[in-house]
Amino acid sequence: MTELPQAFLSQMAAQLKGEMAAFLRTYDEPYQRGLRVNPWKRPTLLPDDCGERVPWEENGHYLALTSTAGADVLHEAGAWYLQEPSAMLPAAVLNAQPGEHVLDLCAAPGGKSTQSGLRMGGQGVLVCNEPVWERAKILSQNIERMGIPNALVISAYPDQLAQRWPEAFDAIQVDAPCSGEGMFRRHPETRAEWSPESPAGCAKRQAEILDRAAEMLRPGGRMVYSTCTMNRTENEDTVDAFLSRHADFS
Repeated sequence: MTELPQAFLSQMAAQLKGEMAAFLRTYDEPYQRGLRVNPWKRPTLLPDDCGERVPWEENGHYLALTSTAGADVLHEAGAWYLQEPSAMLPAAVLNAQPGEHVLDLCAAPGGKSTQSGLRMGGQGVLVCNEPVWERAKILSQNIERMGIPNALVISAYPDQLAQRWPEAFDAIQVDAPCSGEGMFRRHPETRAEWSPESPAGCAKRQAEILDRAAEMLRPGGRMVYSTCTMNRTENEDTVDAFLSRHADFS
């Protein structure tokens, strides 16, 4: 089995109990790759190593681990976007609609933004935000490459946006910065960046982001919160704490 931080193992054992052995076995299995086709630029042929459709995304396909689709000229032309199948789920749940005002608050590198943009069909307004300027440039490149005409890319912190756009959005995507435990298999180097204190520190920041997002959501709007981590602190507990602070949400 691949080596994992001992504190992480203890955390997951307490959380998973009888499912812990099955969880550990997954670290010796290959991770999943995916590709999302751009229906506005759909190529005649998908890559040869493109597999079955992803059940929760009509334009998503599983992709072979050895695929070089990211180096294909069609990729550079915006015919498809490489994205892990699990990462396609949050935008599918948000289900942005044509004509809506939509905010992707933590948007880089742009997978969920481009996914929502294609669902909107060029109608409405999609605001794609990334506070870190270098990451915002990558986000902008992907929005342009995928040809999303109704998208605005900005670089600001949530509190700055909340002051300017109260109750401005029909739907908000919050794919929050997190401790990244879900990346341990595909990117083993992330294990060295994790510490037992990471979840609590991230949860504090996530609470602040969610509170500002709530200020920007119109009454009756919807918000999707997601992370790529596994602990309860940053997921169920963060959602429960948010609901306790915001009685008008369910």
